[in-house]
Amino acid sequence: MASKETCRTELRSAVRLLSDRCLYSASKWAAEQLMGIEQDPAKYTPSHTRFQRGSSSIRRRFRTAASGDSSATPSGGVSYVATPLMAGVEEYDYAAVDNDFYLLAKSYFDCREYRRAAHVLRDQISKKAIFLRCYALYLDGVEEVKML
Repeated sequence: MASKETCRTELRSAVRLLSDRCLYSASKWAAEQLMGIEQDPAKYTPSHTRFQRGSSSIRRRFRTAASGDSSATPSGGVSYVATPLMAGVEEYDYAAVDNDFYLLAKSYFDCREYRRAAHVLRDQISKKAIFLRCYALYLDGVEEVKML
């Protein structure tokens, strides 16, 4: 029997390869399987294992801007999405688990499940994840307007 880490590595590779071949449903399935493999609690904090423990007790890893903070709102208008501020974390200093969340969200995004993609990325603070979350929320709003 292969180790859990070997299975995770193979699933990560499968998600990328399937997505590259536009097999989005298969990529989504592989990403969901990847997130379903239980993480080693000694290596990862509870926020990384939210799919196994439930998402209600997640501790946020970033702080949102206060209402009086001028950096939270663009000078040209009102922002309806609170953008998390980087709390002293380098952009590329993330564990493989953070990348797993991104892979899952990207597979949802490719299947046009924008709200699910945004939900998966709600606690992620990398620039790529924040962009994909905001873009997914935008596209979700556009889809709702088209249905009216």
